[in-house]
Amino acid sequence: MKSNLIAGSVILLLAGCVEGTMTGTGANSSGGTSSGTMRERSDGGYALGVTVDDGAFCSAIFRNPRPGGSELRPLSCTNGEGGNATVLYDDDGEPRSATYGGLEIGSGTVQF
Repeated sequence: MKSNLIAGSVILLLAGCVEGTMTGTGANSSGGTSSGTMRERSDGGYALGVTVDDGAFCSAIFRNPRPGGSELRPLSCTNGEGGNATVLYDDDGEPRSATYGGLEIGSGTVQF
């Protein structure tokens, strides 16, 4: 479990160095701050990585970006739990925020 969290943190740190990667923060349901990364994929979609309330790392793949749109996808988390994430796209079809939630992972919104 601990190695998964470390690996997830390393991925987030390295992702910030890659072109087409956005990072952001926002409030979460525990009263703290969520941090997340949205990385552009070679297929034109995006990959979301977010650290949730209990410290687990969760990820989701978004494949249908469109100007002014939104997209809902399931989350897969290192703690074995899951939930959903919704990305809102700006007028250019770029992610502007991601809202996540699940029974065991809490909830939050990350602004990019």
